[in-house]
Amino acid sequence: MEYLCADIGGTNARLALVEDLQIRQIKIFQSHRAQGIVPLLKRFSAETGRRLPPRACIAAAGIVEGKQVKGTNIPWNIDCEEILRELEIEQCLILNDFEAAAWGLLAVDKNQLVQYGGKDPDPKGTMAVLGAGTGLGQAILVHCPTGWKVLRTEGGHASFSPRDHVGISILSHLMEKYGHVSFERLLSGSGLWEIYSFFIKNSGEKLKDLSSVSPRERPSHVTRLARAGDEYALRAVDFFFETYGEEASNLALKCLPSGGVYLTGGVTLHLSDLFSQKIFRSRFENKGRMSSLLSKIPVFLVKEPLLGILGSAYRLIQEQG
Repeated sequence: MEYLCADIGGTNARLALVEDLQIRQIKIFQSHRAQGIVPLLKRFSAETGRRLPPRACIAAAGIVEGKQVKGTNIPWNIDCEEILRELEIEQCLILNDFEAAAWGLLAVDKNQLVQYGGKDPDPKGTMAVLGAGTGLGQAILVHCPTGWKVLRTEGGHASFSPRDHVGISILSHLMEKYGHVSFERLLSGSGLWEIYSFFIKNSGEKLKDLSSVSPRERPSHVTRLARAGDEYALRAVDFFFETYGEEASNLALKCLPSGGVYLTGGVTLHLSDLFSQKIFRSRFENKGRMSSLLSKIPVFLVKEPLLGILGSAYRLIQEQG
């Protein structure tokens, strides 16, 4: 059976036709240019020349309330009832985007996983997924007597907790701008730019160069500088992965994921060539009396960019029994 699956993030909206967990057709749109979910689905149908399947699963970056998603990193809300009313669709499931990513862990090709330290994962052990993209998503996958269950969270909005003087200085800097500072404020595309901006705040020439870069291009600009060997950009990337390791271990201590911690998200993948296992694992494991426990937990980079699409399809197949 063919399904309509969507993964609506803060930057990109991915829509696909999926059959037996195989993506048959996919289109990627810019989320901020869309007028809403119904116009987006109609455009997908028109551009593919295909009638929409009767069963759909829509995953989106936002807070799920009943059959709606209230967008946090997308500029509009999603209402399942509106989709059923306006389109020839018989069934519509609504998921948080990282709820879908967690389901995707059960469908992803193992060749798409790169392990960074820890022991072999327990096949039925709890899994935690977190990912830096436009925002910072998190979810937990738990094996129960009746099968797998996903616990969606808004953990990326938990308060940032620095571990050293540099982190304290960055926290103070960001508090002056935003008041509350979450981990998402640093572990996201805009977060990478915020970190870099802090490191160059006393460099007039660097600040002048940065002011000419559009907000949407700033994360890519910092990444390009880091790849070119720019000292400040490399410091920003290192601090980004230190913070990533810190928050990944916070999540791990709260759910003890013997099945592994899984890193995904557009920014994560974009920075993968700059990833330092030493920096990440050092922060991940450095938790005092819990260091020995954390040293055993495996961490994986998920190279599959369509994890949310696979998870949406998996959830629909599960729903059909």
